[in-house]
Amino acid sequence: MRRTYDTIVLGGGAIGCTVAWRLAQRAMRVLVLERGRIGGEASSAAAGMLGAQLEVGEPGPFYRLCVESRGMYPAFAQALLEDSGIDIQYVHNGILQVAHRAEEVDALRRELTWQTAEGARAEWIHAQDIPALEPDVSPGLGGLFLPDDGNVSAPLLMRALARAVHRRCDVREGAEVTAVSAESGRVDVRTVEETFSADHLVVAAGAWAGRFVADLGVNFFIRPVKGQLLAVRPRAGHGLTRTLHTHQVYLVPKRDGTIVVGATEEHGAGYNRDLTADAILRLLQGLRHAAPGLADAMFDRAWVGLRPGSPKGEPLLGPVPEHPNVHLAVGHFRNGILLSPVTGAILEASILGDPWPERWRPFTVAAWRDREAAVPLGAEKREAHPKMETTTTRGEEVRER
Repeated sequence: MRRTYDTIVLGGGAIGCTVAWRLAQRAMRVLVLERGRIGGEASSAAAGMLGAQLEVGEPGPFYRLCVESRGMYPAFAQALLEDSGIDIQYVHNGILQVAHRAEEVDALRRELTWQTAEGARAEWIHAQDIPALEPDVSPGLGGLFLPDDGNVSAPLLMRALARAVHRRCDVREGAEVTAVSAESGRVDVRTVEETFSADHLVVAAGAWAGRFVADLGVNFFIRPVKGQLLAVRPRAGHGLTRTLHTHQVYLVPKRDGTIVVGATEEHGAGYNRDLTADAILRLLQGLRHAAPGLADAMFDRAWVGLRPGSPKGEPLLGPVPEHPNVHLAVGHFRNGILLSPVTGAILEASILGDPWPERWRPFTVAAWRDREAAVPLGAEKREAHPKMETTTTRGEEVRER
């Protein structure tokens, strides 16, 4: 007998689980289908930065979306704690961006100008003042401090979400979806073993979402972007109180005493998960350059995640016009953890038919198609992620794009 639900969610990462959890709280019957295990991909591998100001290079809808989601995190973390019993270790410690080259100073000064004009808090820290804030950090030429950015523990976030959705939803792990049909107001989803039906489908399959999006007739290219990260444990008397970002690396201090060092961005690597000596060496060199006082920290571990790369690195959210009972939550790239709360709210509104505020509309399929159609004939369409076979660190990639 075919199983029926109100909503089926494809994907058990931070985005898919947040959407499923919110819908289940609205008394909807929700099925989560995950090809591997819940939280087993990029979500658990992330450094967990909530870098709304760090991540965005210019004012606009995406910046405002990131700031909105960051502002939702205290309530989001509390609600997860109450529903799962797991503290996701939300830390409101700020991010310090240190410049080591003159052009970086200019870039950070520009960020300071437009962010404060947007009403955000940001402060220039002179080089001579950095040692008093972070003794283990190289002061460089000074830096930009973003006091309202923070971080969470991505593995604990996924444990909390996994427990919450297992409590409230039907969850199938190891369920590889082979076909989706969205006709006559119903959605049928077929796996190797079963077929499921629902009133609505949410595609939130991370780096694996590309084929579903293409099959729905949406020209929004998604591909895996490999990231390698590592963690170190500082010696007694050393460490960081704030997240540190340079052009080479970012260093994210966690409550368990470790510091996450990330991350490479490897375009064209496909679904390869190899840890490579060259990437780890570059991360360690970046650590030593950014924070010489941590050079003798103990190596803890290293791992790989596959981000869902997308055009411009911004998500596509909401219904597909040709299939209004199919909803997308795809293409979050580096910001799946940051954008989980607001994505959950947007998809809840999308499925329940609630009105959207104007600030969400730039991320719809219709808005994406309008922007694509506006590109002059013969002009090269901008792609956020250049076709690269070499390994770069995240900081270098941010400054290049």
